[in-house]
Amino acid sequence: MRDDLCTEEETRKNIELYEEFISENKGEIASLEKDIMNGIQRYPKDNQHIIEGTHLASFRHRISNINAKYSLGEDIFAVEVDYQNALDHLEQTGERKVGYVNLLWMISLGLLLETDKNNLVRLSRIVEQKEVNDFVIDYLLCSSDIGWTYMSNAFFKENPYAKTKEIIKLARTDKEAASNRLQQYIKKEWLRGHYDYGWKNTHKEGNYVGYWSFETAALAKILKLEDTALEKHNRYPYDLAHYKNSMVFKAVELSEVTPMDEVKEVKESSAGIVNNPSLEKVFPIKWHAFVNELIHDYEHMADQEFYEKYKKVINLDQIWFHFEEYEEENKEK
Repeated sequence: MRDDLCTEEETRKNIELYEEFISENKGEIASLEKDIMNGIQRYPKDNQHIIEGTHLASFRHRISNINAKYSLGEDIFAVEVDYQNALDHLEQTGERKVGYVNLLWMISLGLLLETDKNNLVRLSRIVEQKEVNDFVIDYLLCSSDIGWTYMSNAFFKENPYAKTKEIIKLARTDKEAASNRLQQYIKKEWLRGHYDYGWKNTHKEGNYVGYWSFETAALAKILKLEDTALEKHNRYPYDLAHYKNSMVFKAVELSEVTPMDEVKEVKESSAGIVNNPSLEKVFPIKWHAFVNELIHDYEHMADQEFYEKYKKVINLDQIWFHFEEYEEENKEK
């Protein structure tokens, strides 16, 4: 057992229940999809709406399974299987809220498991779709080097996650101090920061399967912090933090990342990319007006004017360090 607050019998029983629920949901989804094909509506709610809710339920069961199997001490390969399935369900939840912590855990687990970067891109699109505005999620996505370049200054949940920024800042100049701050955070602050979620005494209940701070381990991995003192801590997933070590993370200087408040806020009424309609299925609606303006400016602005306007907004100066380089490569436009 990795979490000694769990009992093996109850944890295995819970895993069996989750698997049973997931299997039932799979059958229900298949039945509803068949109804859609045949034009049958058996319930007051729309079939697709029910399908999305059923995927959400299965996604949450997968998350519980991940926590349970890791707490039980099972091989991490078992976690990887549930993770991939959870991501498949997550993508099918439509506009439904999936829970901030669940989404944060999915991104963090992706880094700890060193999942294919395409999976991280899929997660970044879900973050956009759900319109999650959060520093920790943005930092993890930026560090994953998948092209995510925006950083919110806000925290979806201020307590305890604002404290992660202290760890990140310390790590830039003093790794030892950052490691000590990480230990303090996970030992004294992380669980307490979730008491409002009802986590305080859940280990006394029969459905407890453990709570693991996957995002803290992901930060330690990204920042290369010493975490040996947390090896046996039942909130810190030490084995996952050291499961793989081949992923290269992008060094993120907080001052160099474009703040989210500098990105244009685009309303639903701005849907449509008239300058290139084929892109409407590529970009979320909230980006349509921005992409439309970008295309227009590229086609009509002088090169110098365009470069100056967008060099920070879309990081042109990270691709072409000098305007002359940009001008040379775009002279045939």
